[in-house]
Formats: sequence, structure tokens, C-alpha cells
Amino acid sequence: MTLPALDALACPNCAQPLAQADRRLSCPEGHSFDLAKQGYAPLLAPGSNTTTGDTAEQIANREDFLDSGVYDRLMAAVASASVTDAPGVVIEPGCGTGHYLAAALAADPSRDGIGLDTSKYALRRCAKRVIAGDEPRRDAGTQGRLAAVLADAWQRLPIRDGAAAAVLNVFAPRNADEIARVLHPRGALVVLTPRQDHLRELVDALDMLSVDPAKPQRTADQLGTLFEAERTDEITYAIGLGHNEVLRLVGMGPSARHLDAAGLAAAVAALPEKVEVTVSAEVTRWRRKH
Repeated sequence: MTLPALDALACPNCAQPLAQADRRLSCPEGHSFDLAKQGYAPLLAPGSNTTTGDTAEQIANREDFLDSGVYDRLMAAVASASVTDAPGVVIEPGCGTGHYLAAALAADPSRDGIGLDTSKYALRRCAKRVIAGDEPRRDAGTQGRLAAVLADAWQRLPIRDGAAAAVLNVFAPRNADEIARVLHPRGALVVLTPRQDHLRELVDALDMLSVDPAKPQRTADQLGTLFEAERTDEITYAIGLGHNEVLRLVGMGPSARHLDAAGLAAAVAALPEKVEVTVSAEVTRWRRKH
């Protein structure tokens, strides 16, 4: 089994190209990495921090919630913005379960993709992600166009310079310098961020973490020295959620680390049987400055 997008990967220790023999990746300097039995490649850079990855419970909640289809409009917007004429792969640091990355690959069947995350629970799901229109691989449950990689987005990514036609940044922090390094000069950085009224009904009722009003300006300040915004699309719509869906939505995100489980369950039980919730986000497509 050859790992997808192998030509775009680089050794996390010395940045040399990687070759594959059986289930082992190695570089000319002699560094080697065995593929995990779940299908992902462990390419952590020295000094990487893996303690911030999402838990098994968070990932299970995210898998179930995103499979429900209520965020499909967000995935479609990200996928549309990721299409570019640049050569290379689509990568997503902080890929989670790989739903958004798979949508981007479905929008461009000619490309491979690389999902990177520090959560092994997430990568197990990402490695088995089915891309719409593709036949799933029969061995090890992995897909022919999507490589899942254990890597820390705050360290040097195990990606070769300029190898990415598009980089996805979905509800996640971003390392602007590394994104600029791996992105092809004609490539696109696609950033999905929540707007201030995103999930406002649940934020108020359940004391969830709210969106900082200064977040858009911080994002612009962070990216503005290396990138220029090409366009921004705003997506706002209402969804109806039952109690179990609310629990999965809260449980898949950062609020899951801050809310008491018993208190959350009681607060959700007090909500109407069907809760109308606002989904509000924006997708910005950025280009590298030259």
C-alpha cells in the first residue's frame, strides 16, 4: 500500500523527501517511520506537543454531528473556495475527522490530500474517510487520495516547500509562516471562521465559549503580512437540533473542555425538544503576497 500524496511529504527531522518500502517511510538521512496499523503516518517533528489533540469522545461527537449533514453548506463553501489552478495537493492542518478535506477532494478529483492532526483518534477517522465519488481502498480501510499524518501544526510541517495547491483552515488556529512555506505561489489558503452570532442560541443557554468580536481583525492582522484576501463569503442559516444533536455539537468543540457534564446535560434537558440554532460563518480565500 503506497501512502497517498507521498511526493508532497517531507521528513520531520531533516526535511528530506520520503520514500516508502512496505509500511515504512524513510529519508536519505536514515530517519524512518512506520505507518500506524490504523493507516496514518506518524511524522511528528522534534519538540512537538501532542497533549492538545482532541479526545476520543470529542472526535466521536464530531463524527456523528458532521455525518448528520447540518454543516454540509459550510463544507461545500470551503470545497468551492479550495479549487485552484496551482499544482499540488490539498492539505489541512488540524484536520480532525477529515470531513472538510474530503469535501475539497471531492470537488477536485485530480488531487490528493493530506490531513494533519495531533489527535490519533481524529487521524484514525480521517484515514478511513470516504471521498464522495471515489471507491474506498480495500486494504486497511484507507482511501486512495487522502493521507492522514500525525503532526503538530505549530512546528515545521512534514510537507515539502510549495507542495500545496490549497491549504484549509477550518475553525482552527493557524501557523501563517508554515502555511506560506508549503503553499504554491498560485495556491489558495481557505479559512473558515465563525461569526459573532454563530450558535448564539446555545451560547446563551448553555454558557458555551462565545466568539470574540475582535477575532476577524486578529485573523486579518495575523495573515496580512504574508497573504492578501481575495474574497469572503458569508454563510448564515438556521438548523433545528434535538437534545442529542445539541449534546454532540457542544461535545465536539472546545466548550467540551470547559463545561461540567452533569450541568450540561441538565441545561440541555431544559431546552425545547427542538432548538432552532443559527449557523453563521465566513469563508475567506487568501493568496500569498509576492
